[in-house]
Amino acid sequence: MEDSGNHVSSQKTGGVGEKTVIMLHSSAKSALGDRLSRDFRIIAVEVRTAHDLAGALKQHNISNFSLVADSLSASAAMAFALESGDSLETLTLIAPQAISTNGAAKDLPLEEIKPPTLVLFGTRDEVAAQESGRIFARRIPRCFYTLVYDAGRDIVADRPDALYAVVRDFLLYADKFVFPHEDSAINP
Repeated sequence: MEDSGNHVSSQKTGGVGEKTVIMLHSSAKSALGDRLSRDFRIIAVEVRTAHDLAGALKQHNISNFSLVADSLSASAAMAFALESGDSLETLTLIAPQAISTNGAAKDLPLEEIKPPTLVLFGTRDEVAAQESGRIFARRIPRCFYTLVYDAGRDIVADRPDALYAVVRDFLLYADKFVFPHEDSAINP
């Protein structure tokens, strides 16, 4: 469905399972979304702001869910996480834009994000991106910062199997996720 006034475009991509996962932007159109649909109810949503996301959720009558966002939609996902209350079960950020740039994340009170949050960067991504991952880990209270070995900025394309495995486990186990809060790396 498309709502040009709210800049919302969404489409159900299917899936099985009782847990709902909202996938933002291009991560929703990827192999990751296809693989996650084996285990979860996946709804792909393209939004520009947290307000747009709230409207899309209302349209789908969704109250409890997990959110997966790529670098282009990470700022909207983080802003939504700050406003979501208890409705957001987990937040996954795949290669979010660097905090040190003039992005929106720099100005957000990340310390107030409540749900368990998985932040992923590739080991071949630029050094500034990996340092941003450490900043996310320090600022978000329940953050799991993870490096995916031999992946660049496009982790979905570079290491789809590794990305699927770690995101799936995080969505299933949240705070009981196997990686500690300190830096972790996913190796082949």
